[in-house]
Amino acid sequence: MAFARLRFVVFIIIVLGLPAGLMAATDPQLVDLGKLAMILSPAVAGLALSTKRWSRGSATSWGWISGAATITLLVTLGALSVAIAVGAASFRLEDTPLDAVMRSAGGSALTSVLEELGWAGGGLTLAIAAFGRRWGVLVLGLVWAAWHLVPVVLKVGLFPYLEAAPPLMIPAFIASCLIYRELLTVLRERSGSWLGAAAGHAAPNILLAGLLAAGVELSDRTEDWPFFPAPGGLVFPLLALVALLALRRGKLRLV
Repeated sequence: MAFARLRFVVFIIIVLGLPAGLMAATDPQLVDLGKLAMILSPAVAGLALSTKRWSRGSATSWGWISGAATITLLVTLGALSVAIAVGAASFRLEDTPLDAVMRSAGGSALTSVLEELGWAGGGLTLAIAAFGRRWGVLVLGLVWAAWHLVPVVLKVGLFPYLEAAPPLMIPAFIASCLIYRELLTVLRERSGSWLGAAAGHAAPNILLAGLLAAGVELSDRTEDWPFFPAPGGLVFPLLALVALLALRRGKLRLV
């Protein structure tokens, strides 16, 4: 157990410390390198430090992988619908070239899959080995939240909506990360592969990235922050919690 916790601590140091050190530099090239390290470090560190096989093709349920994408898409569409209904988001579609929309969506897909390769793959294995299933996922969720907030504190422009967020949006974001990480973990367990979490993470990110590139606008009014249709708002984690409870109570059966 002690060695497992040591490996997890090393994982945390790599995924938080390495990008932070680079992004805190004054050299713009080092800052850009830090952004790249942020995306790659969870996957690289997870693969290097985890000694257990955490993805077996023979145990993979492709029905649950596609179902994971459907579940998180419904959560995001629900949050987006509420945002539109209250005026916190609006459809003002522009004549944006299709290739620009595809680049935005494709970039989001790539980063989401790389992210879950680390967090739902090696990172999850290390966390559970260190603390057990319940506490391991909770601690991993906190580290995942901190991983997002490092560039916010350093103000490097990766998450501008959080950099300009009202104070209450930050604890809401952390709570969202805890709920969302548990949901993605359950989807990973049901699918038998980290690809379940990757599909569940990538699908809504692709949708939102594509819509924003196409001209959908999100409100920048301080009072509208609870309706932000992603982690950081209040509607998204509430719907994610509903989906999580439905999965745990057997209300959602995909295979």
